[in-house]
Amino acid sequence: MEKRLSRILEPGFGMYFVVFLLFACVSAFFSLFLALFEMLVCAVLYIYYVVTMRRRNREMLQYLEALSGGAGNETRQNFSDLPMPITVCMIGNGQIVWCNDQFHDVYDMKDSMFEQTLEDIVPGFDTSWLLDKRAVYPSEVKIGDKYYTVMGSRVHPSDGSTSVLMTLYWIDMTELISLRREHEESKPVVSIVSIDNYEELVKNVSDSEKATLLAAIDNRIGEWGKNIHGVLRKYDRDKYIFVMEERDLAQITQDKFSVLDSVRSIVSREGINATLSIGIGRDGKTLEEKYEFALLALDMALSRGGDQTVIKNRYAFEFFGGVAKEVEKRTKVKSRVMANALGQLMRDSSQVFVMGHHHSDIDAIGAAVGVACAARSRGKQVHIILRRAQTLAMPLLERVEASGEYDGVFIEPEEAVAMIDGNSLMVVVDTNRPDFVDAPELLLRFRKVAVIDHHRRAADYIENCAVNMHEPSASSASELVSELLQYMVPNQTISRIEAESLLAGIYLDTKGFSIKAGVRTFEAAAYLRRAGADMVIIKRMFQNTFTEYMQRERVISRAETTSCGIVVAVTDDEISRPTAAQAADELLNIIGVKGSVVAFPMQDDVIVSARSMGNVNVQVLAEMLGGGGSLTAAGAQLKNTTCAQAKERIFQAISAYMESQSAQEDDEKL
Repeated sequence: MEKRLSRILEPGFGMYFVVFLLFACVSAFFSLFLALFEMLVCAVLYIYYVVTMRRRNREMLQYLEALSGGAGNETRQNFSDLPMPITVCMIGNGQIVWCNDQFHDVYDMKDSMFEQTLEDIVPGFDTSWLLDKRAVYPSEVKIGDKYYTVMGSRVHPSDGSTSVLMTLYWIDMTELISLRREHEESKPVVSIVSIDNYEELVKNVSDSEKATLLAAIDNRIGEWGKNIHGVLRKYDRDKYIFVMEERDLAQITQDKFSVLDSVRSIVSREGINATLSIGIGRDGKTLEEKYEFALLALDMALSRGGDQTVIKNRYAFEFFGGVAKEVEKRTKVKSRVMANALGQLMRDSSQVFVMGHHHSDIDAIGAAVGVACAARSRGKQVHIILRRAQTLAMPLLERVEASGEYDGVFIEPEEAVAMIDGNSLMVVVDTNRPDFVDAPELLLRFRKVAVIDHHRRAADYIENCAVNMHEPSASSASELVSELLQYMVPNQTISRIEAESLLAGIYLDTKGFSIKAGVRTFEAAAYLRRAGADMVIIKRMFQNTFTEYMQRERVISRAETTSCGIVVAVTDDEISRPTAAQAADELLNIIGVKGSVVAFPMQDDVIVSARSMGNVNVQVLAEMLGGGGSLTAAGAQLKNTTCAQAKERIFQAISAYMESQSAQEDDEKL
């Protein structure tokens, strides 16, 4: 025992002393005095080494004798008989120098105790927590099929010298961890399944076809839930409630919610694919709270275009799916109801403020002018809040102010602070995210807030809105405001400049009525044309200077293609946001290009602008970079990032996006 212990504590320094002596002998050929001096130093070091190692051996043997209940310890409880595994180890290398019989039951060390280290038994185990004066290992340790909590202490020698040993106590927590895991996995989860396009599916079909179509959907949903130990019930013509456990949620999440692809394969006689949205609530304190989370998640899924699953917990949203295009679901009845609600809210308010997103574009300003028109028709004082130095809509802003109809309406956020009272109304247009508005700190001052937006809803959206006109299927915020104005304001009271502002906003977001321009878009445009809007004047607002045109072409010349049909152009030149957006739009004209991404520096950040024809969901791509937007237009701002870093992140996001799309396509084939 003592010889083995010496081998552990003596780390093989004898060879070093032999080498020192050889060097001293060689030195004797050159200088006898130097050789004698080297031998003297070597002798002193060896004596110090021997004395130190003997003391350490003695301390170790005394400690082990105390652990084993040796002589002089008859009245002390025998350490070996404690009903828990115990080990004594070296602090530096984790070498095990002693363990009791209970640890032998955990790990067989009878034949090789002095050859084992903690790293051999528990890979990755370190002792830094003891050096940091903590008594418990930071996590549970698994040995075989059991889990242990490790507690320990350092052995302090009686002479006050540095400690070289530690004692570890292994407490069996297997049963507790098993119960904890069972508790976590058996927690109930509430989900709501909704048929997105129920009205479109059953429109113009006979009763028998309708029954067959709905039965097919019921069967697909039933087959999906059959292997899950939950309760699935249909409680409305297009809605189901599904209560399951956390372990079942993990299973269907790993399956990537295959029911979405399964139901999407059902096609009506009109050629419309059935789609589902699933909202799941988890991590709530009560079933009622989880049900509320499920409703919020379903609302989020529908507001992002449907055909996807959203999971809501106490802290955040998780998104799965979302490959289908937005379906136009809003009706004139809904627009009239929203118009009446917004009109009543304006009448009950002392004054109206309108605000768009930061770096406001023509759509945001156009929609704001339309809301101001509605407020003024009700005799309310109205102000449009924007940061003039950052707006991207100066041609429209200058034209509106030159008309003389909006003197004093456009104000800076600092001016608005003193004007707000407890009954003021804030109308947010062209964004639904509180951190994206022109003045986020100003938004918190309003008790009444209305939102009019067409972008897919992000996880951090504006909550507790008095009125929320949110339609991802709309082409622009100006289109939504134009629909509301048809019910809020008589046609003859809309001035020509207001009509042109709204039409310019629609023109911008539809790329000249070529992208996301639906039936309702042209109806809104026709309404504005009747109000006097001139398309020639609107077209002039989008003209570029020669310098801007050449900047756009230089950006396009830096474009790089990818194998998936997405073109990326990263420039080191500081350009304007409209120029970057125009370059991204121009790249879509190349045959075979499904999407485009343009990035450019702005001070210490990099601005990203992404566009697509609808085959690529650039909103999902932008969200991977911390941004957002809609199916065909999105953007992001990468803080404190160089162009090279931004380029790498963009390509990584494209690869991750295409991998997720490939996985979904493979699931559909199966």
